[in-house]
Amino acid sequence: MSDCYRIKISDSEETQSQSDLSFLGGKPRVPKSIDIPKCELCGEEQSFFFQIAFPENHKWNEFSMAVFACTSCAHEGYFIPEMLEDELSGINIPSDFLREYQKNFRIEVFKTTDGAIQTNYKEKVKFKRITLIEEIDKEIFNNKIGGSPNWVADDETPGSYNKTEPMVFLMQLLEDFKFEKLPDAPSQVKLSLTKKQEPSNRDYYELFLGNNIYFFGTASLENPLVYVLTQI
Repeated sequence: MSDCYRIKISDSEETQSQSDLSFLGGKPRVPKSIDIPKCELCGEEQSFFFQIAFPENHKWNEFSMAVFACTSCAHEGYFIPEMLEDELSGINIPSDFLREYQKNFRIEVFKTTDGAIQTNYKEKVKFKRITLIEEIDKEIFNNKIGGSPNWVADDETPGSYNKTEPMVFLMQLLEDFKFEKLPDAPSQVKLSLTKKQEPSNRDYYELFLGNNIYFFGTASLENPLVYVLTQI
């Protein structure tokens, strides 16, 4: 059995249900104890982008990861997750870094069975169901769960967290991944050429400038943490 799953996104018009575990947009399915995060830069509620229930054979099986990011502000230095200041390949991620770097985005990890649709959330991204297709991992670019990362530049696989905790590859999203915006949702804020914050005229949201995005997680699931980095 392979530990690699291709992400297939449905193009059909569908309604979200409690049985949906992996999807783009709609309403997050997270434990009731988790509040919708607020941006530490502007104070506004962050937008829900997607979540994945890690499948059988994946090291994070039985856990889910939900990804939020602010679409209400844009600040230089915060377009992508903060990067460590050293050679990234094999780097040790310092203690507390994975909590402190989440200023205008938030990654929530929880037991899949604890999730419930948060009906009070005002959805912004159009719901699209995700199907995970098991396949043999190949050195080709694809949106995928598990397997090995397909780097577009140098290999930046981290070595450990807090010098003791190994890190495992979770998933990747390809460059220019678009999250379709609902017609009545506010536009994503961007910086103009004059550095003024203004609404975009696009009918979609981008996560981390639409760069290639790589997610790694701690091998131990006692307190699962996520390290995310981008490449172009």
